[in-house]
Amino acid sequence: MFLFGFTRRTMSHATGCVSRAMGNCACGPRKRFTICLVFLSLLVLSLFVFSLSNVQLPCENKMEQQLTEIRANLDFLESQYRTRQEDVITLQAKLLGREDVRGITSADDVSTSTMSPEVVALLKNMTGSRAAAGVSPKNLQPLRVPFVYQLLPHLMNDPLSLRPAYHMKAGNTFADIVLGIPTVKRDKESYLLVTLSHLVDGLTDDYMNSTLIVVMVGETDMEYILNTARQIESMFSKQVDSGLIEVIAPAASYYPDFESLPNTLGDSAKRVRWRTKQNLDTIYLMAYAQSKGTFYLMLEDDVIAKKSYMQDIKQFTADTTIRTPDWFFIEYCHVGGIGKLFRSTDLAKFIVYVQLFYNNMPIDWLLESYLADRVCTIDKTSKACGQSKLQIRPKFKTSLFQHIGLYSSLKGKIQKIKDAQYGAVPTFYPHSNLPIANVRTTIEEHTDHTLRRAYDGQTYFWGVKPKKGDLIEFWFNKPIILERYTFRSGNVEHVSDKLYDCAVEVLPVYSNFTQVGVFDEFGLADGELKKDIGPITAIRLKITRDCNYWVILSEIDLRSQPIDSR
Repeated sequence: MFLFGFTRRTMSHATGCVSRAMGNCACGPRKRFTICLVFLSLLVLSLFVFSLSNVQLPCENKMEQQLTEIRANLDFLESQYRTRQEDVITLQAKLLGREDVRGITSADDVSTSTMSPEVVALLKNMTGSRAAAGVSPKNLQPLRVPFVYQLLPHLMNDPLSLRPAYHMKAGNTFADIVLGIPTVKRDKESYLLVTLSHLVDGLTDDYMNSTLIVVMVGETDMEYILNTARQIESMFSKQVDSGLIEVIAPAASYYPDFESLPNTLGDSAKRVRWRTKQNLDTIYLMAYAQSKGTFYLMLEDDVIAKKSYMQDIKQFTADTTIRTPDWFFIEYCHVGGIGKLFRSTDLAKFIVYVQLFYNNMPIDWLLESYLADRVCTIDKTSKACGQSKLQIRPKFKTSLFQHIGLYSSLKGKIQKIKDAQYGAVPTFYPHSNLPIANVRTTIEEHTDHTLRRAYDGQTYFWGVKPKKGDLIEFWFNKPIILERYTFRSGNVEHVSDKLYDCAVEVLPVYSNFTQVGVFDEFGLADGELKKDIGPITAIRLKITRDCNYWVILSEIDLRSQPIDSR
């Protein structure tokens, strides 16, 4: 500002002097030349000072951003120091607690060095009373702050429940930004390697040295974990060796008994299990990453990134911290829990919050709830609350990440979000099914989308608005032992054309049709048959309520085992 003011004053003064000199006298040629020379000199000087000010302003901005980054790193180091202090204080409390229990036998043994004379005199007058003894309770344990074992009591069943069961890493010990990617087995196709390719391709050498990508495999099947890690190492060997990519997996005892979870929000047991596990995976990854870098970026395993995503993140984060230092997270994608950037120092509080409500709502709802609890009061209107939340959740102008996953990690759920560059999305999934004697249905078939062609893997079955009692039947050539079945309804082009109120029934030899399953809220029926059912001659779908839409069967998969002829 000083340079700008100086420039304006200099130019104004020079112009005024020249005007007065030219106006007050009829100057000769030499004087006019001298005046013009002085004016040009002052003009050149002014332009030089003005250009110098323009050069210095970007430098000032650069320095301000660097100071912001240094401050963020110092805050992170301070939080790590506090964590170590907590460990030391806990150890000291245990040691001192044992000494106090051994050394104090009465209220008279209490040290009075820190007490006022009035309190000491009062204690002497109260000797022998319970009130005086309360100053130094003998057997009272130090108060416990609510911690993970109190909030997730199932973790106490195994002392190693919080220790990773698998960890693939190299030498990288600290990063500016940690990218957290939870991944699980998906119903149809995995997008993890595509996601990693985009993230790695968007990093220059400088950013690779200051970035850490942590893939958390949220499964307890060690064979699947090892295969996933092997695929990552094979495709990104250089990045794994350099420490850019790590892979971890939790112990099986980290997860509770999902079958015993109480149902909340009126959701089905299947959805409750899915979102509860998603919450636990999210905070496990956060807890691991919070000591690995200054910032934590929350991602998913089915996204693609813009080419310059890391440059944009660092630039916008520095600018935002200068303008809005109290932000809680910055949104670099406007979909769900993707692209949310946190300070690592803020993760501990949010982790505890999720531990409190991990069985109550999905992670993106918990993010909104946490923001509201921070800035919204009871007397605020919803509009005012929304504006307050915007103050601590700045948004980047455009999304740096795009969701590409068609099939959710929740089995059966189809997400109609797909990037065009990955080609056409399949509308049905063919299988080489068992030889069959006959297929029949009481539902009107639409054009060439017949049940027979769907069973043979040539297309999908498309039926016109089934009614209660309608049937879709598959009769085998001879009795078979059916191991499992999969019937998937709907497809990406006709998401609403699903079977919901529909039962799966089998016909055992010498018996009647018996129900073995139903279609879930996503239009999927998938299950194994109990061995005591024995050989069956047919399997059918029975509509139990009138349908509002047409229906599609996009997948029919029946698997059997041979019958022992002995």
